[in-house]
Amino acid sequence: MKLFWSLIRISILTLCISLLAAAPSLADVVTLKNGDRLTGAIKDMCGGKLVIKTSYAGVVHIKWSEVKGLSSNKPLTIETKQGKQLLGTAAPAGPGRVSLAGGLTLELAQVEAINPEDLEPFKIGGQVNLGVDISRGNTNKQNIDGMGRAVMTWQTINRAVAGFEVHKAQSKGADTSDNSLGYLEYNRFVSEKWYWLGNLRGEEDRFKSIDFRGMVGAGMGYQVWRSKLTNLKFELGPNFVFLEETGGNQQDWFAWRWHIEYDRWLYKRWVQFYHRQTGFLAMDNFDNWIWTARQGLNFPLFLGFVLTTSYNIDYDNQPEPGKSKTDTRFILSLGYRF
Repeated sequence: MKLFWSLIRISILTLCISLLAAAPSLADVVTLKNGDRLTGAIKDMCGGKLVIKTSYAGVVHIKWSEVKGLSSNKPLTIETKQGKQLLGTAAPAGPGRVSLAGGLTLELAQVEAINPEDLEPFKIGGQVNLGVDISRGNTNKQNIDGMGRAVMTWQTINRAVAGFEVHKAQSKGADTSDNSLGYLEYNRFVSEKWYWLGNLRGEEDRFKSIDFRGMVGAGMGYQVWRSKLTNLKFELGPNFVFLEETGGNQQDWFAWRWHIEYDRWLYKRWVQFYHRQTGFLAMDNFDNWIWTARQGLNFPLFLGFVLTTSYNIDYDNQPEPGKSKTDTRFILSLGYRF
């Protein structure tokens, strides 16, 4: 019996010694240009800061520009400055270079982020903006622009996008602008890049004689890039369009819908550029098409607040007689990101 317990103690001691001896080889390693060497677990790199969790100093933030090389025990998701995502374990490949499993070698200067994906089972985020311009005295006018957008993802394959816009303006007590729109879209990913979609959209514009214009349809989308830093997607599908004009005239037709979205953080997340466009082309009349584009810049301030500059374009190739085809609007607004 004593021999049995002695063997157990020897086995446990041997196992502990083996684990302690193996621990350094299981750690990620970061080498700095000044010769320092840190071991731990690489968490991520974003905005020019590499985060590594160590057992001796806790979480350490390192300037990416000071990193000479790195190696990892587990696969890392690396996003390049061109928006391409690569996956693999990392190994040093000379000063300022890293080699990924599979033989690909990459300059550290070309790395935009490490582990940029947020794969939480449920996530909701968005932004709400309000712009107000009120003048009294010799100039008597007021402009109100409200915009909001939310994106919800769950179980990694489901995504819902909803948004709205409200634009109203008065000059000397008379309305000069009164339009609004809202939209809702659902995406179901069938692979890493491809997804099915269903979309709804409704809008009104009193000064374009549009009491209501609605679109409903389905289609396919392709997600080129999807990360915290860069997003790009393309969508195409058929839609049914219904139009009710101010005079009571009603029209409906089938159209092809296209949609493009792109956003990217620049200058170490100091500013974000975004572009979103949606178009509808009638299937039986190629002269009947409408197109909207929203593009601008988001400047993060503090506590989730954002300063937004946006340039909006609304184009209708067959407007009502006497109406302009193109409407543009430049908006400066304060927003809150959640």
